[in-house]
Amino acid sequence: MAFRTTTSRLLNMRLVAAQQPMLMTRAQSTLHTGEVVEDPQIGDYPNLPRNSNQVRGPYGWWDPQDRRNFGEPLHEEDEIFSVWGPDLHTYSPYKALAQLGLAALITAGFAGIVYKTYPDRPAVQRTYPYDGLKAELGARDNDIITRGARVEPADEE
Repeated sequence: MAFRTTTSRLLNMRLVAAQQPMLMTRAQSTLHTGEVVEDPQIGDYPNLPRNSNQVRGPYGWWDPQDRRNFGEPLHEEDEIFSVWGPDLHTYSPYKALAQLGLAALITAGFAGIVYKTYPDRPAVQRTYPYDGLKAELGARDNDIITRGARVEPADEE
């Protein structure tokens, strides 16, 4: 029991010392605060700081997919602090809105250019005589949906 407690304390100290400096100017999420939350139900399990594994470097780990070393204790809330947890954002909401607006502006500009430069049809649209063949297609006077085809344009004389 004493060996386990000493080992876990040494691992805790090693983890805190091996932490890479945070490159962000401010924390954009409550997931990466570094605080140690006192939990009376944790027992003798190491009480680790609230640091996300996403800020760890990608190389030099025994398990590079999860960015962990062999024997390293998991955080009590590992599903949140692992690499697969919610993303940590290093930019402000204003920058995100500006980027979203820029993407919308580029899309709308491209759609406008295509709309203005889209060529006309290379062929004339087909028309049908006798009021669009309404009688031939079975149209009646009170139909809600007309059964006729396209009508010839009226001769303008």
